[in-house]
Amino acid sequence: MLETVYTILLVIQIGFAGFILFLLIAFMTGGPFVPSSRKTVEAMVKAAKIAPGMKIIDVGSGDGRVLMAAAARGATALGIEINPYLVWFTRLRAFLSPYRGRVKVLWGDLWKADLSFADRVFVYLIPWKMDILAEKLKKELPKHALVISNSFIFPGWKAIQKDTKHHVYVFSPHA
Repeated sequence: MLETVYTILLVIQIGFAGFILFLLIAFMTGGPFVPSSRKTVEAMVKAAKIAPGMKIIDVGSGDGRVLMAAAARGATALGIEINPYLVWFTRLRAFLSPYRGRVKVLWGDLWKADLSFADRVFVYLIPWKMDILAEKLKKELPKHALVISNSFIFPGWKAIQKDTKHHVYVFSPHA
């Protein structure tokens, strides 16, 4: 009995250590998990002017809040998330939601992801990675695509729309 308890505690500790490790990796690569408030997610999705059938990507999709909100407006939503714990959480959340067929999340690195098919890209990245992401977005996104950023701006880019109350900025990488 005591061995079973020790084994369970060890598994919990290893799981927790793994979660912390992936939080650190996410911070180093550009986006630690910091959940957006419900009101900010609503402001981001509203600013994106999502129409049914659009393809959106949330780079660093966390717990899938933006994905669910975009899918609720008829978009096909893809999340790229480096933390496998959050990937599985979002997959479960999507499976249990009415948007099951429109939400997908991949375990991966946003820097290696192909963004070329996106109509909208949602971003909540640390400020010192925004200039590197700007180059990737400019190179990969189609001319009509928009980028919606939570809290941080792209150096040298002019926002085409702002919601200063919720710190949401919309950019056209090809403007």
